[in-house]
Amino acid sequence: MRTVLLLLLAATQAAGVTLEDYARGKLLPIYTVGVDAKIPLQARDQSNNFKDGDKLLLLSRLGLTTLDGISQLRVMDQGREKLLPEIDNLQLYLNDNQIRALPAEFFRLQKIKFLYLYYNQFDAIPPGLATMKGLLGIYFTGNNLSAIPPEVFTMSQLRKLQVSKNHIRELPPAIGNLTELIHFNISNNEIEVLPDTIARLTKLRVCDFSDNRITHIPEGFGEVPIMHQLRVCYNPLKALPASFAKMPGTIDITGTQIDLATLPPAIRAKISREKGNPIIPKTKKGKKSASL
Repeated sequence: MRTVLLLLLAATQAAGVTLEDYARGKLLPIYTVGVDAKIPLQARDQSNNFKDGDKLLLLSRLGLTTLDGISQLRVMDQGREKLLPEIDNLQLYLNDNQIRALPAEFFRLQKIKFLYLYYNQFDAIPPGLATMKGLLGIYFTGNNLSAIPPEVFTMSQLRKLQVSKNHIRELPPAIGNLTELIHFNISNNEIEVLPDTIARLTKLRVCDFSDNRITHIPEGFGEVPIMHQLRVCYNPLKALPASFAKMPGTIDITGTQIDLATLPPAIRAKISREKGNPIIPKTKKGKKSASL
């Protein structure tokens, strides 16, 4: 019986299904962080943004093609039937579906905090998201994006922006408007130039520029006190700004052309090849150096 159900689920995902069809005749459950002990997250449904009391709607890996009707979606929240727009502090998971666009009614969901759209089929980030003033994080990893629209750079409240594994070629100077960002991931794209304005992102804790075509990092960016990690892996970089000596976190330079031996000791002490694992250079005798 279990095998039959799994085959039916796989067939449904391959063919695609609308949200209206999926939700017809049932109330979809809302999970509450800190109340529900077991929350059935899917493989790419991250829990990094969990905060006690936040609400979760899990719609990942359902083969969804459209979200028409989402503003009238009826849900069950701790034993009470509600409409989805009534749910406060909502994290909406829509990863691994077949969604290409968001309907106009989606932008009525003004209480969404984090929107996850990993591995869908978006060619562009919907400009209407800029009207959703409660949004703190948007995740578009693994879509078909070629640019970040200007409307995104008006979302000054954003704390997390992830657009990795797309085809983005340019990071506009307007990125400097997003001064509340603490997490920025634009890895696995086709970016060649980082604008000087990224130095305005002074609240960053984690930043990932890996797997692009970047040859130079602006000197001013070294003044950004990244607390956890900066990743510049697999870019044709040959040097780091001297100002990186002030950075509190680690710097991952795996796959670059940077010669570790040429870096000043203060920067060399921050270099890592794996998250949180600083590299300690070896002496000529093959022993680890006690001081850098």
